[in-house]
Amino acid sequence: MSSSGQNLPGADAPLGIIGGTGLETFPEIKPLRTIRPETPYGNPSDDLTIGILAGREVVFLPRHGARHTLPPSRIPYKANLAAMKELGVTTVVATCIVGSLKREIEPGFFVVPDQFMNFTWGRDADGVEPDGSFLHLPMGDPYCQPLRQQVSEVLRGAGVTVQEEGTVVVIQGPRFSTRAESRFFSRNGWDIVNMTQYPECVFARELGLCYAAMAAVTDWDVGIDSAFSMHPDTMDAVMNVFRGNTEKTRQTVASLAERLAGFACGCARTRYVEYYKREAGEP
Repeated sequence: MSSSGQNLPGADAPLGIIGGTGLETFPEIKPLRTIRPETPYGNPSDDLTIGILAGREVVFLPRHGARHTLPPSRIPYKANLAAMKELGVTTVVATCIVGSLKREIEPGFFVVPDQFMNFTWGRDADGVEPDGSFLHLPMGDPYCQPLRQQVSEVLRGAGVTVQEEGTVVVIQGPRFSTRAESRFFSRNGWDIVNMTQYPECVFARELGLCYAAMAAVTDWDVGIDSAFSMHPDTMDAVMNVFRGNTEKTRQTVASLAERLAGFACGCARTRYVEYYKREAGEP
């Protein structure tokens, strides 16, 4: 699919950037103004920065708040995305950090997930609108494939080792997995583990936003029986990888901002809730 998208809605819209852990600020963005829109789903995590990155208008939001004060289960995922949509965003690139569930996916690698497994609870992903309406949301392919391809190509071009697909296991957090949990995830063939991809990608789909994530691997998860995991004895080494990944993420997002100028795809054509209303013959 061409990334030109001149005839598709959103081709000239600002790029939405959701900053994960380590990307609470983005100094490379030249700020124009900050705003915190009210949405039908509450307030977003923090102020949204409208600015210029690599010559492109962007809207940046730190997922956990600028001071990392929101744990994964308390992030207002739907409000975050609705606020971006209100500001004209149609394409969202999200960053996150993950643990690896496979030996061949090494710390320092990046994964562009195409599937998720949800092990969270109590999050606001019930699909019910403020007016009480709801929808049965198709979720066979949770992420925007054309956008995932763009993200993968930019990562490869930056010399980063990237796995272009993978299943992310989403846990409740803020604690990490037990060895038993981690081994269960790994034995099922899943690739990486994270705390925030669900329900973020679901709400992006519901709101008609193109959405893809770039997941930076910091360590092997605890069930992989590697010495390189989140353990006091190896924390310094893990943090070194984390810092290196953060720098790679900043560079990649800047390159994406430039590359995605004019990008749009079918995700923005129809908001699912509006589609269902039309099919039901509602005004």
